[in-house]
Amino acid sequence: MTSSGSSTPAGVITFGMLKCGLVLALAIAPVFLSAQQKASSKPAPPISPLRQDVLNGFDGAAGEALALAKAVAEDKYSWRPMEGVRSFGEVFVHMAGSTLLFCSYAGVKQPQGPARDLAAVYMKRGFELPEIFAAEAAITDKAKILAIMEQSFEQGRDSIRNMPAADLEKSVQFFGRPITMQGLLILMGNHLHEHLGQAIAYARVNHIVPPWSQQK
Repeated sequence: MTSSGSSTPAGVITFGMLKCGLVLALAIAPVFLSAQQKASSKPAPPISPLRQDVLNGFDGAAGEALALAKAVAEDKYSWRPMEGVRSFGEVFVHMAGSTLLFCSYAGVKQPQGPARDLAAVYMKRGFELPEIFAAEAAITDKAKILAIMEQSFEQGRDSIRNMPAADLEKSVQFFGRPITMQGLLILMGNHLHEHLGQAIAYARVNHIVPPWSQQK
């Protein structure tokens, strides 16, 4: 009934109806938000123990490489033990670029973002080493190098997690020799460990203690 006692015509929305609808919407909104948050925070699907071992090996090296890159002062990034070898900064860039190279064989496309220009060189087939060295030497800003490392390492993790199981035994030609995709993912971690060792040697010569070796 209206204030005059007449009935509300069918299909007409009154202020009271709008008020009730608003109260109801406000009441149930937290429920929908909570459900969306739970859906977005679902853990990653489980992977096989072997794949987890490969991921752990890569992730351990990636974490230490990034921690060391952060610990080295920017004015040390140009330091090199002798002419003809990579500088500190170039080693860090190479860790990122070579990870992108391995990812390209796993079917990963060239990414956008901080690593885009480096990926354009490393992820194409038929590159020449002088081109690689020039691309590494061109990136000298510490903040940019860290961003490139973070992005490329995440690409590496995604490749290990998401490669279809049916593809792991497939063979590809990698620098002129056959290797399975599973072997390629393992080699990606091994290569990162190799250059992490190089960076640790650089650090020790410069009296820089790796963060994970510092006394607590």
